[in-house]
Amino acid sequence: MGNDTGKKIIVFGAGGRVGRAAVAEAVARGHRVTAVVRDPARHPGLEAPGVTVVRGDVTDPESVAALAAGHDAALHA
Repeated sequence: MGNDTGKKIIVFGAGGRVGRAAVAEAVARGHRVTAVVRDPARHPGLEAPGVTVVRGDVTDPESVAALAAGHDAALHA
């Protein structure tokens, strides 16, 4: 990445239209992104440099807490 001052951002709902746009914008601004989707196999185009795709469910509070730990910001799209 071109920006060492980038933040770690987690995006829940990253597979949808708004989520994909948020992921792309965050990466373009030099941030590292964790893209959370229910089924990573259904979103193969989401993987990119600076993006880590993980399985998660925003309706499961324990999953959200575990996934969001260590991030500087969170977004639900």
